[in-house]
Amino acid sequence: MKETREQSVYAPGDHVFLQGEVVPAFFKVTSGRFAKVYSKKSVQELGVRRMLNEADLIGIVSHHELFGEVEALMNQPQCFSVFALDKSSVEPVPADNQETLQQVLASDPKVGVRACISFARYMKLFFAYFAGIAKEEIELEAFIRATARDYMAGVNELANVVCPALSDPDLTEAKNHKAFTIARETLRQAELNGTSSASVACGVVSYVSKDVKMQKFKAGELLCKEGTIGDKLFILTEGIVEVVTNGGGSNIIIDAPGSIVGEIAVFLNLDAAVPDMRRTADVICASDLTAIVVHLSQVEEFFLKQPEIMTRMLMAMVNRSENTRKLCDHSEKVLKEMLYAKLGILLEGLNNMAKRLSDRHDKVALGRPAAFFAQRARAVYNRFRESLGILAARSNIKT
Repeated sequence: MKETREQSVYAPGDHVFLQGEVVPAFFKVTSGRFAKVYSKKSVQELGVRRMLNEADLIGIVSHHELFGEVEALMNQPQCFSVFALDKSSVEPVPADNQETLQQVLASDPKVGVRACISFARYMKLFFAYFAGIAKEEIELEAFIRATARDYMAGVNELANVVCPALSDPDLTEAKNHKAFTIARETLRQAELNGTSSASVACGVVSYVSKDVKMQKFKAGELLCKEGTIGDKLFILTEGIVEVVTNGGGSNIIIDAPGSIVGEIAVFLNLDAAVPDMRRTADVICASDLTAIVVHLSQVEEFFLKQPEIMTRMLMAMVNRSENTRKLCDHSEKVLKEMLYAKLGILLEGLNNMAKRLSDRHDKVALGRPAAFFAQRARAVYNRFRESLGILAARSNIKT
């Protein structure tokens, strides 16, 4: 297959693509400047002209820079529109055919390096968001259990105050509300539910040329040290490494030949005037290890000589991003179910009882459970809003 990369020329105000479109290529700027813009409303709602006038500017790309690479390689709708600011031109880079893509990267490895940098930047932001969602899922589950206990405690205290309890309308309301069922079932299931974790496999480079130099490491050797500058990446060819996690979780084992370690920090530092991206965890050799070591200063030269590894590394980063997105989508779904199907109903029940009891004046002792329900309702409402804020942070991730 012959590589075809005809330049496309755009007049000021012309769009290369619009937000929401799925584009089978990404683009390298060969002249002029292009604006990346984002709108909360669709192009269909606004029209192209209003989109240009009203959208928020994400950034400006110019000579030799890329745009649209993350979404194109992941076959996702573009999350921004791109307009020419001057008379400008681009070269399309195919994203839907690996053979043609490899030909492009072999002739112009800087395109592959820039694409890897873009994915490293995206993955850093998205992994941070995913970590926040995963943490929130665990913490919200604990908060719901605590809220369930509080609801049941409030109901029990109310039962001790009213007399006769069996015929009290507010106690009957508290027990008939769906919050009571959810609270009781939550506490019943609390001991049965174990914790589970999901991890994203490191991308695998399935082929390594024989003339690439290998480096050997002994079991127990520190491959990456937390807090140090990320100045090299590793492509495992034989052996096992262990990523030491914090917070009491299980360490992550990487044992597949061709797995990439440390690439995000390296590519982000490659894009920085002064390298300052640091390792976020210790990586230890769990066995004797053989790996390709690519230093920060050697990245472009290395991939110029090994374009097939460049292509596979880029696709590995694409696959890793797609896997993380799927895991994140699942965690978001679970989190929303917890919010709306559990915590939201408990909030409704607490608030309902706070209002009902505050309207009663037949017993002074009812002031205590009324205040308790009101205080817990406020706390749950604030927690509900906090979780929604964490979910909303995904919209801030721009490629």
